Amino acid sequence: MNTSPVIAEQHGALRLLTLNRADKLNAFTPEMLAALEAGLDDALADDATRVIAITGSGPKAFAAGNDIERLVTLDSAGAYRDMVAGQRALLRLHESAKPTIAMVNGFALGGGFELALACDFVIASTKASFGFPEITLNTMPGWGGTQLAVAKMGLACAKRFVLSGRRHTAQECASFGFLHEIVEHDALFDTVREFAETLAVYDPFAMEMAKRALNRANEMPLSAGLDFEAAQYAVNFTSEGARAGLRQFMEKRLARRASTVTVTE
Repeated sequence: MNTSPVIAEQHGALRLLTLNRADKLNAFTPEMLAALEAGLDDALADDATRVIAITGSGPKAFAAGNDIERLVTLDSAGAYRDMVAGQRALLRLHESAKPTIAMVNGFALGGGFELALACDFVIASTKASFGFPEITLNTMPGWGGTQLAVAKMGLACAKRFVLSGRRHTAQECASFGFLHEIVEHDALFDTVREFAETLAVYDPFAMEMAKRALNRANEMPLSAGLDFEAAQYAVNFTSEGARAGLRQFMEKRLARRASTVTVTE
């Protein structure tokens, strides 16, 4: 039995990282957070890995958020350091050079919901649910939830989650903007793997540059964002991948023209 806080598995171009604390509904500890960062580092360093997915172990939870039993023992300084550590880990996931998928197999609450929102794509089982219950404990999200929720679903929906503390089913969240797809529970992994394969065919550097430009769109005024996009385009334009892609396009066009001329003659 694997007792590692995070289990890493390779499925073709997909690296699957599974939070492995099912008896505690995959609630986060500092050790699990460190293991998640280490797993992310390994996946980013591996050229064979083109897409990273995160899920939870057990039948119920993607992740239940921070471990409250540990959290209540912290003083103000400890709570601050805990929030900064969580924000650092989720920001690294958000800024990952490789595309990331939250494979949400159960409830994603508090820090678990923040983890899902830090990923590029959220693919959820019909058994999934999402919520920020912190307000019911007279506290608030602290791992980036207020910022990520507004960025991913807009202010009105973010307030609905954060200020009500209510949990919403995946089906209720379908129109909120942060879900990429909802699938039957038994089809969840196959759907994620197939989607990862569609992403894996593209040049990784172009993917990284495009993702960076998209992330900045939520943070910059339009004029600054356009300048950043043009700069990213120029950086990618000189890469071998971009040159090869453009050459391929022109070769196919010339071949089609030659074929048309031959048929006409």
